[in-house]
Amino acid sequence: MTAVAPPPTSPDASRQLSAPEPRRPFWKRRTTPWLLKAFTATAIAVSVLFAVLAALSAANVRSGFTTIGATEEPQVSAGNDLIYALNDMDANLANILMVGDKNLGPGVDRAAFTKLFEADRSEADHDLQMAALHAGAGGAGAQQVGQALDALGSYEAAAAQVIYVDTAAANRAAGELPQSESTQYAKATDLMRDSVLPAAHAVADTNGAALESSYQNRRGLAQQAVWWIVATGVLALGVFVGFELWLTRRTRRTLNPGLVGATVLTAVVMVWGAVSMGSASEHLRAAKKDAYDSVAALSAAKAEGTDANADESRIVVDPSRAAQYQASFLAKSRALLDPGPNVTLDTYDAAVRADLDAYFNEPSHPVNFGGYLGTEMKNITFPGERAAAEQMLRTYQTYELDDRVFRQKLATDLSGAILFDTSPAASDSDGAFVAYAAAVQKTIDINAAAFTSNVNAGADELGLWEWLPIVACLVAVGLAVTGVRPRLTEYR
Repeated sequence: MTAVAPPPTSPDASRQLSAPEPRRPFWKRRTTPWLLKAFTATAIAVSVLFAVLAALSAANVRSGFTTIGATEEPQVSAGNDLIYALNDMDANLANILMVGDKNLGPGVDRAAFTKLFEADRSEADHDLQMAALHAGAGGAGAQQVGQALDALGSYEAAAAQVIYVDTAAANRAAGELPQSESTQYAKATDLMRDSVLPAAHAVADTNGAALESSYQNRRGLAQQAVWWIVATGVLALGVFVGFELWLTRRTRRTLNPGLVGATVLTAVVMVWGAVSMGSASEHLRAAKKDAYDSVAALSAAKAEGTDANADESRIVVDPSRAAQYQASFLAKSRALLDPGPNVTLDTYDAAVRADLDAYFNEPSHPVNFGGYLGTEMKNITFPGERAAAEQMLRTYQTYELDDRVFRQKLATDLSGAILFDTSPAASDSDGAFVAYAAAVQKTIDINAAAFTSNVNAGADELGLWEWLPIVACLVAVGLAVTGVRPRLTEYR
C-alpha cells in the first residue's frame, strides 16, 4: 500500500489556523447568576447612596430652621429690644426731670416716669445678660457685650446722681431745671448717645450678621440638596431601569414586578423629596426675607421713634442745646420716613404729605419715600400686613404734626407744652406717639407670627425626610431582591 502525503499548507492558511479568537467583553464572559448578583448589588448601593444623601440633606437643612428660629433670631430680637429699652430709658429720665415734683395729670408725674425708667433699666440689664450668655467667654461678641455693660453701668450711675439731685429740689416749676442739673443730665444723655447705644448697636449688628450668614448658608444647602436628590435619584432610576431591561432580554421574560415596584418607589421618593426640599427652601426665604427683614426694619423704627420722641423732652430739660436736639429729631424722623433730600423741619410735613397722598390715592400705591417705614411698605407680604402698615403711616403723620404743635406751645406756654408732650390722651402728642407705636408693634407682630409659621412649617416638612428615605430604600431593596431571587434559583 502506497502512503499518500497530506497536501501542503500555505503560509496564510497556517496563520489563520493559529490566530486566537477575539476577546469577548467582560460582561459577556460572566454567567447569568453572577450578573444578576452584580446588578442587584449595584442597585442596592445606589439606593443606599440616594437615601443617605436625602436624609442627611434634610437633617442638615432642618437643623438650620432650628438654629435660626430658636437661637439666632431670639438673639437678634434681644439686641433690638435692648436698643429700644435704652432709648426709652433715657427718654423717661428726661421726663422725670422735666415734670419735677409736679403732678400734671394721670400718669404725668415723677413716680410714673420713675417706674417706667426702672422697668426699662431691668429690661436692658436682662437683655445684656442674655447677650453675655450667648456671646460666651471670649471673642468679639463677648468684648462688645462687656463694653455695653461697662457703658450702661456708667450711665446708670450718672442717671442716679441727677435723679437724686432733682428729688431734693422742692416746689420747682415743671421744666425749670437749674443749669447745674441740666448739665448733669447732658452728661448722662451723652453717655447714652456716645457709649451705651454704640456698644448695644455693635452687639445687635454682630447678631444680625450671624443670622444673615446662617440664612445664606442654609438656603444654599437647601437649593443644592434639591439637585443632589435629583442627581442621585436619576442614577438609581437608571440602574433599576437598566437592570430591568437586561433581565427581560436575558431571560426572555416579561417585566419583573419587584424591579418595577422598586423603580416606581424610587421615582416617587425622588420627585417628592425634591419638591419638599424646594418647599423648605422657600419657607426659609419667606421667613428671612418676607418676615424677618420687616421685623428688623420695624424694630429699628420702634427704637428710633422712641429716641426722636425723647428729643422733645430733652429740649425742655437741656434748653442750651435745643438746636442740637431739634436737628437730632429731624435726622431721626428722616430715618423713619425719608421724603427725599434737602428737607428741613419746616418743609418735612409737606414733603411727607405729598408722598403719602401719592401712596394712598394712586392705584399702584407707589412708595416714593425711604427710611424704615419705606422698607416695610416695599415688603408687604402677609394677610393683614398692609392695613396695619397703612395705619402706621397715618399715625406717624399725625405724631409729626403734633410735634410742630408742641414746639409752638413751647414758645408761649411751657407748662402746657410739657403736658401736651407727656399726656397719653389721644388728642395730645404723647397719645399720638402711643398710637403710632401701637401700629408699629401690630405690624411687627404680624411679621413675627409669619416668621414663626414659616420656620415651623419648613422644619415640620423636613422632619419626615430624616427617616422616610431610609425606609423607602429598605422597601426598594426588598422589592428588588424579591424580584431577583426566583431568577437566581433557576440556576442552582
